[in-house]
Amino acid sequence: MKAKSAVAPKPRRAAPKGKAEARGHRVVVRRGDTTRLSILDAAERCFAESGFDGVSLRAITELAGVDLALANYHFGTKENLLHEVIARRARIVHDERVRALELARQQAGTRSPSVEAIVTAFLGPMLRHLAEGDAGWRPYGSQVSHLDVLPKFTALASGVLDPTALHFINALRLALPKAPEQSVYWGYMFLLGSMVQVMSATGRIERLSRGLCRSDDVEGALRELVPFVSGGLRALGSESKQEFE
Repeated sequence: MKAKSAVAPKPRRAAPKGKAEARGHRVVVRRGDTTRLSILDAAERCFAESGFDGVSLRAITELAGVDLALANYHFGTKENLLHEVIARRARIVHDERVRALELARQQAGTRSPSVEAIVTAFLGPMLRHLAEGDAGWRPYGSQVSHLDVLPKFTALASGVLDPTALHFINALRLALPKAPEQSVYWGYMFLLGSMVQVMSATGRIERLSRGLCRSDDVEGALRELVPFVSGGLRALGSESKQEFE
């Protein structure tokens, strides 16, 4: 009986150069995305704790565990980095606010949504992210509340934040047809200021109330804030407003 001759294994075909390069490109892209995210997370924390002027790009990259050159590569300047830190969560909040407002419009039918529904659609997404979202939302809220009063910041973030503002200002115009146009703009700013006060979470309300109220009780703040702000907005178009003029 003849012994079977050993069969030499077939040589493995080399992967086409194009596919190998594509895989390598995807790895590089994923690494780049991870690096970019690490820098954004570190910047969000640093800006919240030290303010924009109180932290350097080098300090941010040290916290992120990456080289300074990578921050320059991905963002260019500290101003651009701040813009991206604000933009990534602002886009999430904007989309959720618009969806909430659209739902309020559907529920209202042929009428305009109530002032309370508009205010809830604006406040709810941001404040609920502070209460229930990932750990980055609290630094983000603190950062926005601190920077929102700085002209340099508002100019830098206007392209991200103004579309949301104008969307809700237009909704308030329809809900408050008797209110003068300038009053609606002021009303929106008062709405924004009230929300920023809640987001700042300084702990002052604990001291003033001797623990009866808590800065981290976002749902409690929302329950109080919606009727408070809505009542003020509704008064913009009322006759009682004229008594103060």
